[in-house]
Amino acid sequence: MAPASRGSLTQGAVVGQEGPAIVSSDAVPQGRLDNDPSPPKKEGKVSAKGSFAGIVSGATKMAVGHPFDTIKVRLQCTPYGTYKGPLDCFLQLARKEGLRALYKGATPPLVGWGISDAVLMGTLHNLRLALQRATDTGEGTGKRLPPWGHAAAGLGAGWVNSFLTTPIELLKAKLQMQSQRISAAPKAGEHVAKVHGFTGPIDCARQVIRAQGLMGLWGTLPATLMFRSNFAVMFCSYDFFQRTFESWNGTKWEMGSGTATFISGGLAAECFWLTAFPADVIKNRMMADSLENPKFPTIRSAFVSVWSHAGPNAPLYLRIRTFYTGFVPCLLRAFPTNASALLAFEATMSLLGAEKTTTQ
Repeated sequence: MAPASRGSLTQGAVVGQEGPAIVSSDAVPQGRLDNDPSPPKKEGKVSAKGSFAGIVSGATKMAVGHPFDTIKVRLQCTPYGTYKGPLDCFLQLARKEGLRALYKGATPPLVGWGISDAVLMGTLHNLRLALQRATDTGEGTGKRLPPWGHAAAGLGAGWVNSFLTTPIELLKAKLQMQSQRISAAPKAGEHVAKVHGFTGPIDCARQVIRAQGLMGLWGTLPATLMFRSNFAVMFCSYDFFQRTFESWNGTKWEMGSGTATFISGGLAAECFWLTAFPADVIKNRMMADSLENPKFPTIRSAFVSVWSHAGPNAPLYLRIRTFYTGFVPCLLRAFPTNASALLAFEATMSLLGAEKTTTQ
């Protein structure tokens, strides 16, 4: 069993010790007696435990990640020169408004992340279970789900999640860009384009529907599918890091199961963004585009705009670097946010007694 999995909290662990709980193929599954010869209890064809644990995961993301987002938005939307950088923004915010100001506007992302992760992680868990049944792997079989199974489950979960997140992210992008345009004072004699006066998410949705029809809310679905396909990378790498840390058991590098879960989740998130960031840039350009006169109606047009941003004679490395603008802050935020979220997810699944999908 991989450390950091729900097998971490099993009866095979020694109470009071920090070390990882290693569950071999003949170990005692959670909730069973040593002399119980019956096979481990299987969940039904569809399980809601992953969705419930996903809500906990989403709430954890908000708690850990929202302060980073607040600072990012302050830097983006205030007049240039207000803050010297992220640290100065944090210090000014804490001194003038108090630390609670870091959680201003936390309710929408709390609801959004909770619902989004409920769908994402719930789908992921059920797809893992289905693949285990199909390949005769998983808890009690002596064989663990292979890496391609975790990649396939991550891909499917990302696609299902895209149908929910596309309209949410579309409205968020348009509202955020509106804030940037309004906060920037025009120069003397400069022509100012008409700015959509979105009063909130509902009004923004109404304007999108009025201009593009109901399906306009899902107009950027192809770009979102492309972006969220990278959950295949995330959950495949998550399994890889778990296996790697498991192989260190019995050596000086051995670590506790909670630590292994945290680090595996954080590193998996970094792998996700390494591959997903260019698609995110393209997706956001399409989402923040004008309603009446869109410049980027297709993935290709958005890609070309980023590719050409550095100039017609720009070298290849500079063109590629344009696709990773803002990459470092994203990585700094991704590790603690996703590491904490996956740790919370795994712990909740263990408490629920869910069938393990990262063990044998």
